[in-house]
Amino acid sequence: KQFVQGAPVLHVSDVLATAAFYRDVLGFTWDFGDETYAVVWRDNSTIHFVRDGESPRGVHLFQWLKDVDAYYKEVVDRGADVAKEPTDQPYGIREFGLRDVNGVHIVFGQDIEHH
Repeated sequence: KQFVQGAPVLHVSDVLATAAFYRDVLGFTWDFGDETYAVVWRDNSTIHFVRDGESPRGVHLFQWLKDVDAYYKEVVDRGADVAKEPTDQPYGIREFGLRDVNGVHIVFGQDIEHH
């Protein structure tokens, strides 16, 4: 396999506040960065932030999870503002979404297992 990992780089106005949100609310690790560039990661998912006058537009993030219900409970316990609980979608994914401090929509989902 040629590709190891892909990572979105979001252009944000406040790198430190954004990285802190991903750490404190979403449970990512933030161990690199400053006010101009930062990287957060959790397991195999990495997201980069670069300082820019604009907030990201026309993009949303999708994060594949193993247990979307457990993660939903985790982020709600951390104070996340989530509009609705994980829901089974007709396209075969159980998911929920929220917005980060920049208004970027993040969807967390898992394949619905058919027994």
